[in-house]
Amino acid sequence: MKNTPIKKRIIFYAFSSQSWDSYVPIIAAILEQKQDAIEWMGVCAPCDNYDFINNRSKDLFELLKKQFNKPAESNIENQAYYKYILVTTHVPEERHGLNNGFYIHVPHGSAFGNNLTANYLLSCYQASDIYCGISPKEEEYIIQSNKNNQEKVIKFIATGCPKNDSFAEYISGSEQDRFQIKLKIKEEMNIDKDSAVIFIASHWTSRGILRRFGASLIQALSTLGDKIQIIQGAHPNLWNNHVSPQTSTWIYNSLCKECNEDSIQLSLGVSDAKALLVSDIVIGDISSIVIEAALLEKPILLNIDRDSFQSDQIYDIYKGMSIQFEGADDLLQTFINGAEFPKDREKTFAIVKNMFGYNIGNASKQIAAIIINSITN
Repeated sequence: MKNTPIKKRIIFYAFSSQSWDSYVPIIAAILEQKQDAIEWMGVCAPCDNYDFINNRSKDLFELLKKQFNKPAESNIENQAYYKYILVTTHVPEERHGLNNGFYIHVPHGSAFGNNLTANYLLSCYQASDIYCGISPKEEEYIIQSNKNNQEKVIKFIATGCPKNDSFAEYISGSEQDRFQIKLKIKEEMNIDKDSAVIFIASHWTSRGILRRFGASLIQALSTLGDKIQIIQGAHPNLWNNHVSPQTSTWIYNSLCKECNEDSIQLSLGVSDAKALLVSDIVIGDISSIVIEAALLEKPILLNIDRDSFQSDQIYDIYKGMSIQFEGADDLLQTFINGAEFPKDREKTFAIVKNMFGYNIGNASKQIAAIIINSITN
């Protein structure tokens, strides 16, 4: 870190609901340490739609959104101090004018090793002044991947993923505790207490479920009866310039059609943290949400292939904790006829916790301390 003072101003870049879920526990931890810090904070909210875990999260978002003022253009090299700290899960787009702060990167998901987004992870790392990492294992992964580019010295601090702090009570709880957590969320989401909840989590890339299958998985699963609640997750990149307008349109239209069918209950765009906690089964692909499902020890069904992963080790982890399926009918037959999960699934869950579940319950406090230290020192 440069010996350059930073003005007391913190900007959170809320790229999506997933980003905001990561920031809420950090902000709470900052306020526990410095109550007046609420006056220093603002939220840049470039997304068109946000979902919230609860009203407290929504109210905090609205307050900080009002307090956000876009920084004036300046050449950072000619400043006596940084004008702000930028806390972000993604590299901000240039049009948002957030390129001249002290950049603290925060994980928005729990995984690494996805081939299709490996370059983006490195771009986040290379843009950072401090990189709050998922685990010490991620540092090894990044160093290996970044060995040909040493232009900038980034301070990597293994903090864990702050969004996972919201899972700590569930992970440490008894079977009865977990049941009560799920029941409470069902009430909040207006889901019948006797319904089985299936969460379909889709990545935005070409290997993502929605780009491969559209609404066909929903259509197949809807034949299982009226005691099934399907929650369809959709990565925000599906609706912006990362994906062609034609692709975004057909996916959106196909999902809207399912929403209008009386034969199925469908929830779109809910916070994935809430959907993960309430789920009985998670259906996914290469998304890091699958890793979070493993941390919660959920039954997992995946559509994956080896080419989507950086290494055999990461692929074997995804494969070893799940049942794989090829398409909508294959998935349906798995539900109808049943299938056995890998015998060593519990061992794989233990590997997941070691590699991706670092510091659960304390990540937000550690990141809050890093942010405050960056301002005061």
